[in-house]
Amino acid sequence: MTENEAALAFDTTHEGFPNLTEAELACIAELGTLRTFCSGESLFENGQKDFSFYAIVNGSVAIVDRTSGKDRIVGIHSPRAFTGDISMLTGRPAVVCAIAREESTVYEIPACTIRKLLREVPSLSDKLLEAFQIRRRLLEGSEFLGVRVVGESDSKETLQLREFFYKNSVHHTFFDVKELDGRQLLRELDATEEEIPILTCSQHVVKRPTLANVAECLGISRKIKEDLYDVLIVGAGPAGLAAAVYGATEGLKTLVVDKVGPGGQAGQSSKIENYMGFPAGLPGADLANRGFLQALKFGAEFTAPVSVVSLECNAAGEHLAQLCTGQVVRTKTVLVASGVSYRRLPVDRCDQLEGAGIYYSATSVEARICQNGNAIVVGGGNSAGQAAMYLAQHASEVKLLLRGNDLRKSMSSYLANRIEQTSNIEIKFHTEVDELLGTTRLEQVCLRHNQTGEQETMSASGCFIFVGAKPHTEWLPTSVALDERGYVLCGPSLQHDRWPLERPPCELETTCPGVFAAGDVRSGTTKRCAFAVGDGALAITCVHQYLSQY
Repeated sequence: MTENEAALAFDTTHEGFPNLTEAELACIAELGTLRTFCSGESLFENGQKDFSFYAIVNGSVAIVDRTSGKDRIVGIHSPRAFTGDISMLTGRPAVVCAIAREESTVYEIPACTIRKLLREVPSLSDKLLEAFQIRRRLLEGSEFLGVRVVGESDSKETLQLREFFYKNSVHHTFFDVKELDGRQLLRELDATEEEIPILTCSQHVVKRPTLANVAECLGISRKIKEDLYDVLIVGAGPAGLAAAVYGATEGLKTLVVDKVGPGGQAGQSSKIENYMGFPAGLPGADLANRGFLQALKFGAEFTAPVSVVSLECNAAGEHLAQLCTGQVVRTKTVLVASGVSYRRLPVDRCDQLEGAGIYYSATSVEARICQNGNAIVVGGGNSAGQAAMYLAQHASEVKLLLRGNDLRKSMSSYLANRIEQTSNIEIKFHTEVDELLGTTRLEQVCLRHNQTGEQETMSASGCFIFVGAKPHTEWLPTSVALDERGYVLCGPSLQHDRWPLERPPCELETTCPGVFAAGDVRSGTTKRCAFAVGDGALAITCVHQYLSQY
């Protein structure tokens, strides 16, 4: 590596590269082992799991990005600096390499110990966590490629992969096989279009991967300990993440599973502006990632993509959750935070065009497809409104379809006002989708006025559906009562003949004692992010009440 290459490094005077004080270095010295590395020797490699944390005593260490196939120095650590980024907390493999530029002396702390330090030494953990997050943002804003994905932009399988990466904050670069660079990468991988989508991460190349294959390639472990947990949280939306944070901080042995990754419906929102404490608003995925990291910091365990297939209670009073992986989780309590998903429109070919013009979220992944085209948004709630506003930044025109005539019936007033003031958003009242047209992908949408019957056909790069929420309760046993729409009944809403114990149920307890529900999946809730977070916090109070009698 030359001095010219070193000149390309990030500015290490940036706040993402703070120096340790004498006291902080002394704290690390007590936990670590003093080691010496020769010039050119590797401290850790790209793709290495459970890699150590290093504090530099003497010498210097280069951080090298190899995702492009060439060595690119992105940072140089000098004495009193330290290595590491957010992977130290998530337990995922390293995305860069660390190489000694000269003979260097360092303190090494194993991954398991550094996670304990992050939980138990707040004065130091704040500095490390802030630096870790900033470094990842700097890296992703550079020429870092991350995971490379080769596929078709309008493929359902490719979209599924990219949504998984988006929700799990995995940086990736997409190569479209219809473009020159995509075809070139396909040749380099000695692959054909019949084998797409293809992903490359570290030294792995995986063709037509399932989400389980993706998790394995990324080093995301789906193996769960055979311990008895205090609470199993099913679903990592706002309710589940809030419960994970409060449960972990209060000493509960907490496990969170999700079939995709952190965020739930909120994670698919391009911008949430009515959540307290964020006056400028923030993307739902960012809010979810903050909650995810916060829960991990305090010791909550998390795994995805994993879904619960069934739930039962044994003679010892333990709840047994059968997972899609074949594993069984033993837990004292269960929090159902599995949320809802939007239903398909009752229109022919809606299922066939999913991922090829029909979408149920509007993130940066889907928005690129509508660049300079027409986008149609179906729905009148906040999710639909936020999607319309976000897509208006990318599409030439956005049509917002409402079955009724009142934009503010289910949408926050501030959001409705903004939509009305956005020049390239047209609100079409009393309008429904009548027909979807296109061969391999959506090309046109036929609309129908539900009062006059008048029809209109228009071109569309994408149709975004935010109507007809369906609760994810199919995995629950019959002992958990549901309302007529499939939502979980809890607490005061329970009929006395369905509750099996003499004591009254907790506010969020279902008809199965020790099983609680929170967030959108619970009957009678307000479908707002802040409400779900409050529900998740309340659920942990209920868990404590139950465990006190366990």
